[in-house]
Amino acid sequence: MITTPGKRKFLGLDLNSFGRDLYTAWSDMLNWRVLSWLWPKMAVRLWLPDGVQMLAQGTMATPTPAQQGGKIAQFDAVLLPEELLLRRTFSLPRLQPAELQAALALEVQSLSPFTLADTVWAEESVMQDPSSLRADLVLAARKLIAAHIESRHPNLTSRTPEVWVRQAIGGGFLILPGYGEARRRRQGLLWRWASAMLVLLACAIMAMMAITPSIQLYLRASQAKQAMLTLQQKAGPVMAQRESMLRSTERLDGLTRLIGKPIPILQTIDLVTKALPDDTSLLSLKIQGAKITLSGQAPNAAALMKQLGATVGMRDVKAPVPAIKAPGATRESFTIEFMLDPVKTGVMP
Repeated sequence: MITTPGKRKFLGLDLNSFGRDLYTAWSDMLNWRVLSWLWPKMAVRLWLPDGVQMLAQGTMATPTPAQQGGKIAQFDAVLLPEELLLRRTFSLPRLQPAELQAALALEVQSLSPFTLADTVWAEESVMQDPSSLRADLVLAARKLIAAHIESRHPNLTSRTPEVWVRQAIGGGFLILPGYGEARRRRQGLLWRWASAMLVLLACAIMAMMAITPSIQLYLRASQAKQAMLTLQQKAGPVMAQRESMLRSTERLDGLTRLIGKPIPILQTIDLVTKALPDDTSLLSLKIQGAKITLSGQAPNAAALMKQLGATVGMRDVKAPVPAIKAPGATRESFTIEFMLDPVKTGVMP
């Protein structure tokens, strides 16, 4: 007794028929002209019961007269006459392919007048409605098939041809299993693997062509970055010298601005007066920019120079001429020069 299996659904999708529908969709797509080269139909020389040769491109194509001379097809098939066949039609629930084969195998065991080892059969099924299908079963005896080939096509006995029968519906053919169809399927499988490898190779080449410009841009950017780093390393000392030169130039510009402006005389006199001891008298004071020249008398000119050199803002203290002490005098006559730092002394122009 045949029962309908429980329906399994996921998000409204019937999982029982999903695999079959997907396989059917892919099979139909491979029949498109643009994709047919991926799954080519091997040419088969079909021998009719009356000895006429036809050329078939697959079991669903209409055979055409075979060309005379030269070997066109690598495979041979024998079409069995209807008197060697037993046919039976069933109406069954919608089943999975494996379940359908198991159900029909049970029917064959009960219907076949031949022994189980001598029985060969094939089936075709079409959907009648969403819940049922029609299955057409065809049976034959292996001994009768062998006798037919030997009597009608003796030149094919050593080649093990395929055995075809006409479909009950449509103009196609069914293949009875267990004969020469495995050789054609192996060659088709090899062709499909070769086609798949070619497709993968073409996709890889197209992908490489697509990403090559990006890779080139990346490599160029990396090379430019590396060249920039190398240039920066080489230019580092030069840039440091440039920075040092700029800082020195700024200092010189500041000093030039300060030298170019006259130092306030009153502030300078006040500063010098505070720096000189009480026992020192000045005869002259000369200001030339930041250079101060003093002339006068002091008990000890050397001590005076030392005191001025210790004063903040006075540097480069020197005596352009030696100090002179007249006979009988108690103080020395001196001339002292020094540079006045306006920033440290606060005497700004």
